[in-house]
Amino acid sequence: MGCVTSVRPNCRIPNHLFAEGNVGGVSWGRPFVPGHEVSAVVEDPHGAPLPPGTPVVLDPALPCGECDSCAAGRSHLCRNLGFMDLPPVDGAMREMIAWRAAGVFPLPSSVDIVEAPLIEPLCVAVHATELPASLAGATVAVVGCGAIGLFTLQMARLRGAARVFATDLVAPRLALARELGAEATVQVNEQDPAAALLDATGGRGVDVAFEAAGPPEALQQALDVVRPGGEVVVIGIPSTDEYHLRASQLRRGEVALRFARRQNENYPEAIRLVGEGRIRIGPLLTHRFPPSRAQEAFELAERKADGGLEGALWMSCPRRDLPRAFVWYHRGVPRPAGPSTIRTQARSSHPGRREDRGR
Repeated sequence: MGCVTSVRPNCRIPNHLFAEGNVGGVSWGRPFVPGHEVSAVVEDPHGAPLPPGTPVVLDPALPCGECDSCAAGRSHLCRNLGFMDLPPVDGAMREMIAWRAAGVFPLPSSVDIVEAPLIEPLCVAVHATELPASLAGATVAVVGCGAIGLFTLQMARLRGAARVFATDLVAPRLALARELGAEATVQVNEQDPAAALLDATGGRGVDVAFEAAGPPEALQQALDVVRPGGEVVVIGIPSTDEYHLRASQLRRGEVALRFARRQNENYPEAIRLVGEGRIRIGPLLTHRFPPSRAQEAFELAERKADGGLEGALWMSCPRRDLPRAFVWYHRGVPRPAGPSTIRTQARSSHPGRREDRGR
């Protein structure tokens, strides 16, 4: 088995690329390797303090470390940001991969390596739940119960939310949301979510709404359920790359609208929470596929069929039944030679790049 990667309905980067050929206006002009949620076992540490055989997860981001955003501690907003499986950086669905040492994190023994790719979407939820002024004692709505939505639900609970509601189209996801801590759920193709959540809150609305679905109507739903003076955090990526919102609703309600992009150095916290058992990732891995069924995995994810949340793909490696990875330093240390080496070295390979508008 090579690198373990996941395919999930609510990860809009590979699924937009699969279904539409682009994400946020970014597209590939050649065949490419997808996948940015990845776990592996170190094959050659290449000078990094990670012994061969160490199970790891990879942060798919490639910040430059030199721009004003990076200097301010906002590497996820790097002006020269590269990202695994967005051009020109191929993704992780292959037998071996080389990656920068700063983006490689060892896993505790309590974490299943096949489930570990889910730590990447968990990091998104960790970051998104940092953005509101406070979740302590708050009433929260999570719109969309894909992987990021369900992780957001769990993180809201951990950050002290008193009540958490969840909405989605798919009944099995809502059942899992209740299992993971939602007080109540709404299946939006059977109930009016705004009416249901306003009723559940005595007409007040929620303090914070997280949009984690993607379609523009999901953002409108979040705005419809938040109280005056409340906060809406947008995590999802719409297919159309635009929203049409009612200005009067935002103005009269003085709603704080924030957008979350990926994660910001949240891997250590996410790994710790999973290792301590405070965040559950296993229930979200609903399907497992070998590489020969990759097409089926993407099609299932795009259809959101069978209650699917995450599907793990494992890449075959003829020498050992473990995933494997090389490690290289961001700068100053040569990369391993050979076909397994990724061809892009962060900023040095795409200076001044601005077109990365994916998640």
